[in-house]
Amino acid sequence: MELRLLVIDTETTDIESGIPCEISATLYQLGDSIKSTGAIASWSSLLPVTSNKAEAINGIPWQLTQIAHTDSIAWDSISLISRIAQTCDYAIAFNADFDAPIVNKLLNLERLKWICAMKDINWGYPAKPHGNFKLVDLGLWMGIGVSTAHRAGDDVRLLVECLNRRKESLPEMLETATVVAKSPVLELKALVSYENRGLASDAGFFWDGDRKVWVKKVKECHLDSFVKTLSFKTEILS
Repeated sequence: MELRLLVIDTETTDIESGIPCEISATLYQLGDSIKSTGAIASWSSLLPVTSNKAEAINGIPWQLTQIAHTDSIAWDSISLISRIAQTCDYAIAFNADFDAPIVNKLLNLERLKWICAMKDINWGYPAKPHGNFKLVDLGLWMGIGVSTAHRAGDDVRLLVECLNRRKESLPEMLETATVVAKSPVLELKALVSYENRGLASDAGFFWDGDRKVWVKKVKECHLDSFVKTLSFKTEILS
C-alpha cells in the first residue's frame, strides 16, 4: 500500500467564523518499506487578517500576518500547497471536521479526500469509545516531547511524528482509516431523562439547546460497537 498524504492544519481567528490566519502542511509518503516512509517537505505561512480574537490561544498578532500579505508569502504558499494537494491521495488533519471545510475553500479543492487522525485512525489511545481527545495528549502518550502547541506548524510536526512512531503498522492503520473515512456520519439522540442526563454527557453526547436533545455524531461503521457501550437507548436523527 503506497499513499501520498498531505498532513495539514490551520489556525483561525475564532471558532465561529473559521477565518484562517495560518496554514501549515507536510507532504508525507507511505512507501513500500519503512525507509521509503516519512516526511518529504513542509510549508507554513501566516495568512493576512485584520483581527484575531484567538490570539491568547494561538499567539498570532494580526499585525504580524500583514507581513505575509505585503511580501506575497501567503499567496505563494497557498498556491504551492494547493498544487501539492492535487498530487496526494488523502489529506490528514487531526480534527478534519474543523479543518477540511476551511482548507477546501482556501485551496479551492472541493474533491480532496480527507482522513481524520482523531476519529478515523486507531492509534490504540485509551480514550472513551469514539470520543474526542487532544493531539498533545496523544503525543505525550506516545512518548513524544511537546514544548509548543496551538500553532499550525507545531501541530503538523507533532502529527507527523505520531505517524513516524507507527511506521511498522502504518499501512494497516491507514488502510482501515480510509474505510472509516468513507463511512457516513450518523447523528444519534440519547434517550435519557433529565435525571439521567449525566449518562449522555459521560458518553460524549452534547446538549443541543435549540433542539433540546443530547446528540453525538458517530460513523456508521462504528454504530453497533458504540451503542453496545451505552446504558441507555438511542435514536438515529440523520
